[in-house]
Amino acid sequence: MKTDGQHTEITQLYEDTSVELRRLLVRKLGNAQEAEEIAHDAYLKLCRIEHREDIRDLRKYLFTMAVRLALNVLRKRRTQSRYLDHNATEDSPEAKGDERSVYRVLLAELKLEAVKEALAELPDKTRYIFLLHRFEGLTYSKISSKMAVSVKTVEYHMSRALEKVIQAVADYDQMDG
Repeated sequence: MKTDGQHTEITQLYEDTSVELRRLLVRKLGNAQEAEEIAHDAYLKLCRIEHREDIRDLRKYLFTMAVRLALNVLRKRRTQSRYLDHNATEDSPEAKGDERSVYRVLLAELKLEAVKEALAELPDKTRYIFLLHRFEGLTYSKISSKMAVSVKTVEYHMSRALEKVIQAVADYDQMDG
């Protein structure tokens, strides 16, 4: 059973984030009314969750839930658009391309957020080695010299980091079919 304290926490979260959440959804969907509905639905779904104490970051959870609901709307639009295009006498390739590119941009943003979260969860040493290699362009041997560790250690940490990153984007890769 949910207590008033739990509802108060969710209500406060919604009050603190609703403007930002709606702005994000309007940007993704291009429709203020749909954005409002999705934000409200995400809030209600969060209220219905029984064991919210298991959720580490309610704000992030709320935003992720809302973005996934927005993805569902975009998928539905795409399906309707395909149906209408199939039945129309003249196709409009520009419209299909625009909608598909919005969908891909949203997926790319979700993947980027997932990668950021995965990297933030890595141990400091592993994250540092990954960033040196991927963003500074250092080779494993240069990282090994810089950090006074063996190349095998660098390989181990890179393997752990890559595994986490691949795992983080796996769900989104399936959506991009």
